[in-house]
Amino acid sequence: MSAKKYTGLEAELYDLFRGSDDFDEIGYYVDLALNAGGNCLDVGCGTGRVLIPIAQQGIKITGLDNSNVMIEECRKRLSSEGISASLIEEDMTNFNCENNFDLIIVPGGSFQLLDDRNDALAALKNFQKHLQPEGLFVMSLFTPFYEISHEFLDGVWRLEKDEKIEGSENRALCHSCVDLDRCENLMEVRHRFELINNNGITESSEIKFSRLRWYGKYEIKLLLERAGFQQVRISGDFENDDMRDGHAVMSVSAVPVSL
Repeated sequence: MSAKKYTGLEAELYDLFRGSDDFDEIGYYVDLALNAGGNCLDVGCGTGRVLIPIAQQGIKITGLDNSNVMIEECRKRLSSEGISASLIEEDMTNFNCENNFDLIIVPGGSFQLLDDRNDALAALKNFQKHLQPEGLFVMSLFTPFYEISHEFLDGVWRLEKDEKIEGSENRALCHSCVDLDRCENLMEVRHRFELINNNGITESSEIKFSRLRWYGKYEIKLLLERAGFQQVRISGDFENDDMRDGHAVMSVSAVPVSL
């Protein structure tokens, strides 16, 4: 199975609910792209949350996503900003580009949407294949520490987001219900998205399902090495410090094995 595709209300409300940048992830990837130079690939580019700030620096970048809805929204945003970037609607496990890249990034935990380990390995091998010999691969992964330690919340619906829609009196809500398989490192999430008018009446709603895999730092290192990477570096919360207990996000970098 390939990674899930964002459609419907989930895609429409993605930036409202998921567009924050609490850890300055965007700045982290912009700096990487500036240092790497050359040609960059943003895997799981979505609506351009990271891609557009990189393109604004004059860096050549290609965006890849398996959702045509997200690709089209990214294309509109690029046009409104007056900047250009190549966009590809493909799956991260089997895309095929003619040119290799100096930098491949997978921000926002998009890699974790590959819940099957074989698909994850296939994607990593594909990334390795598409890197220049001196290229760099970097991705962000999250660990659901709160959900892991609060087993009593499994299967409980909670209000996750309640946001006012800009230019309107309407609100958008997101409720979530999470079940964890703590042995297999799998997280099954149901989201209920709702648009509520100013009279408190639900105008539209939908439920979407996600299945995600999280990784320990030694597991992801072994997986990268199996896929043909070396010099694996794992740091926490986009800082220079090594990943340790308490860090919410893992930033993982590696380079292809020299032949």
